[in-house]
Amino acid sequence: MAKFLSIVMAALMTFGAVAYSQDPIGSYDGTPTESEFALMNGWKAFLLEHGEADAARYTADVPFSFMCGDRSSRDWLKIDAAEIALGEWKDGVRRSTLTWRDDQTSIVCEATLEDYQNYPGFQYTVRLRNEGTENSARVHDFKALDFRWNRADTTLPILYRTQGSDSRNDDFMFVGEDMRKSMWVHNRDVRMDSASNSAFRKALNSSLFDSDDRPSATWLPFFNYRTGPDGLIVALGWNGGWFAEFNHHGDGDTDITAGQERLDAVLYPGETIRSPLVMLMYWQGEVGHAQNMFRRFMLAHNHPQENGKPAIAPICRNSWGGTPTDEHLRAIKEVVDMNFDYDCYWIDAGWYGQGTEPCPDVFHGDWGSTVGDWRVNPTRHPNALKPIADALTKANMKFLLWFETERAVKGVPATVEHPEWYLRSGGGDASQAGAGESLLLNLGDPEAREWLTKTIGDILEENNISWYREDFNMVPNPYWNAHDAEDRVGMTEMRFVEGLYQFWDDLRARIPDLMIDNCASGGRRLELETLKRSVVLWRSDYNCFPYLTTEVTQSHTFGIAHWIPANSTSPFVTKIDDYQCRSALSSGAVLSSDEFGQTKASPETVAWVKDRVAEAKRARPYFYGDFYPFTQGNWSEDAWLAYMMWRPDMESGLVVAFRRAKSPVAALTVALEPIDPEKTYKIEDVDTGEVVTVRGEEIKDGFTIRAESPRQSKLIYITAVK
Repeated sequence: MAKFLSIVMAALMTFGAVAYSQDPIGSYDGTPTESEFALMNGWKAFLLEHGEADAARYTADVPFSFMCGDRSSRDWLKIDAAEIALGEWKDGVRRSTLTWRDDQTSIVCEATLEDYQNYPGFQYTVRLRNEGTENSARVHDFKALDFRWNRADTTLPILYRTQGSDSRNDDFMFVGEDMRKSMWVHNRDVRMDSASNSAFRKALNSSLFDSDDRPSATWLPFFNYRTGPDGLIVALGWNGGWFAEFNHHGDGDTDITAGQERLDAVLYPGETIRSPLVMLMYWQGEVGHAQNMFRRFMLAHNHPQENGKPAIAPICRNSWGGTPTDEHLRAIKEVVDMNFDYDCYWIDAGWYGQGTEPCPDVFHGDWGSTVGDWRVNPTRHPNALKPIADALTKANMKFLLWFETERAVKGVPATVEHPEWYLRSGGGDASQAGAGESLLLNLGDPEAREWLTKTIGDILEENNISWYREDFNMVPNPYWNAHDAEDRVGMTEMRFVEGLYQFWDDLRARIPDLMIDNCASGGRRLELETLKRSVVLWRSDYNCFPYLTTEVTQSHTFGIAHWIPANSTSPFVTKIDDYQCRSALSSGAVLSSDEFGQTKASPETVAWVKDRVAEAKRARPYFYGDFYPFTQGNWSEDAWLAYMMWRPDMESGLVVAFRRAKSPVAALTVALEPIDPEKTYKIEDVDTGEVVTVRGEEIKDGFTIRAESPRQSKLIYITAVK
């Protein structure tokens, strides 16, 4: 995998030295094209070099706006008036700044824009600073994105978006919607904010919470807006409440806006606020091409790096933190003695606090009521976590440990010693809270954040923790909103979100090799800023329960693959079942069996789990390649679900297919787009062991996947013969 990524990065490092494909029409290949660069380079030249705008496609103005009192930024923030500091290229990235000053409001606006030599896109963040000696007028209607995008031809636009992680069967469902109300009415407005998301959730009739403003609980903040033969990907980075709106006028022109949903605040003298991170990427041809180009971009520029390369999600042996030390040591010895090839040992919640009662699993014990007390539990772990850490070091396995650092329950030491650090959903601090009440640590308070960074950093270093697992099982917006002054709406959220990013950055600065697992009741914090700093190893809490529907896990993998290459989950296997275990194949995995731990596993189970770990490790590199869907991403029992992950550097791919339990179809014939008809390929059927060699022309337009019986999975490797 590392070799693949280094080859891709080297090949794409300098635009102009790469032979980009000329015509992406019909192709899902993620390689950018010259014509895609042509439009985007012109757009960037307009913003950074006072070039001419392509006004037929996008607004000839800066792509953001705000109000300060009654004064609109549109009145003074002109592109021709910008002070531009053009950055230098480094590793294919250039960071530039555009600055404006307004004497009437004393506001200084600075946009930091990052563009790329190897992708037709750019990201930016806008910051506003009050350089006056008095409070500013209220800053409001701050739209981090505010521009018009015009279609390329007479085709009506289509908005592609993906549902969030709500612990439901339709998590990560990738959907496309015509931007018209009917055949007769060709305008349509799609808005995502607290009110519209709540209405959407209520209409589902089965969301646990009518309102959940965590950034990817209802929708992922990633959108693909198709305008005929081309389109625009729009993505946001904000770990709070965001809004996005696509307002199609009916004639092909669409106003696109996005930003922090709640912000209406005066700025103190010298104070700075920021916008969410905004990304725009232009594409032509097929939606699948656009999605694969975005996947490549995420790995190269918006994903944690390890030893100078994109970090790889581990294959984990999971365990419960309430399990006593002796049982953990027995499990680790079992892994070593049985020669399991795990990357990481995962200890989840329950290892902390001072409770003396058993905490055997997620459904029992005090793990939830002692959150915020990060002292190792002396009853379960009398010698703290060091014996476990030492055993894992000896076993050459990495150590993952669960935390939920932003939530604390009233009564744990920090809430008593520093009640001023904590926010209540009804207002006030921890001193006014009732026993057992959940509180939110105010990461916008520098003192609280510094205490947290030291406390968690000490635990991580003392126990050689490689993966810091950050969970977040609360909806924070009521806490933020209750602590805003009347003239400072949105500021508690603003400082908290900034503090969260700073906390993670400070942890990684202290422990450079540290990896962060981003969890929030599953994948409810998937946005550009957190994905730049973390990997999502538990994408949905749907997989917490043994009565999950296996086909839904398949659908989740299929949906999230459109946007986020690195993700994992557990198939929750309770018995030997290849079909169920393979349903969770992805770029990482959490694999074990109910037979491990307190009981001695049978030889059959041991051999089976070893095979599944080896299978997951062999498949893993392919999930960092391009994604080629063969079917729809549904969970219907009478359908197939199938796709291929393709590694262009190796000229090799993995076909993953599931014939569901009620499907009457025994074979699925698909086209293999990346196959070169002039080359020879080795095809390996993992299940039958059959290996054949064929010419590409024999399989490119008609490759048949056979599953002779229902509820059967297939893994097939296809590799060019050198």
